[in-house]
Amino acid sequence: MNVRKWIIIGIVVAIVAAVYDVIVHGSLLASYYTQAPFRQDASLAWMLVSNVVAGLVFAWVYLKVAGSFPSGVSGGVTMGFYAGVLVNFPSAIFLNLVLQNFPYALSWLWVVSGIVFYVIAGAIAGALNRK
Repeated sequence: MNVRKWIIIGIVVAIVAAVYDVIVHGSLLASYYTQAPFRQDASLAWMLVSNVVAGLVFAWVYLKVAGSFPSGVSGGVTMGFYAGVLVNFPSAIFLNLVLQNFPYALSWLWVVSGIVFYVIAGAIAGALNRK
């Protein structure tokens, strides 16, 4: 695996993830969170660290399976969609099942927004992984 390409894709995906989180969770869903019957106290530093780790893990997996998809943005979008479903569907839906008072509607909002993010991340990875 090309380590330079892995780091570039991972860091770009992490930056986009941070912006996406601000837009989706910091703006679009902010009023929903203030009404939710649970509290989340995450520091900005840990959120940024998690974006970098997630970006690097996504880039690593993408580069390992990229040969299974068409090259370029279209293949990245396809891989991103599959990754988004794999990561977000079970984990977000199970939150409603295992955490008391976790809103079912929020589970679905997280599933959809997570899949959208991974499609974007896949498009970025496909664009940056030119042969």
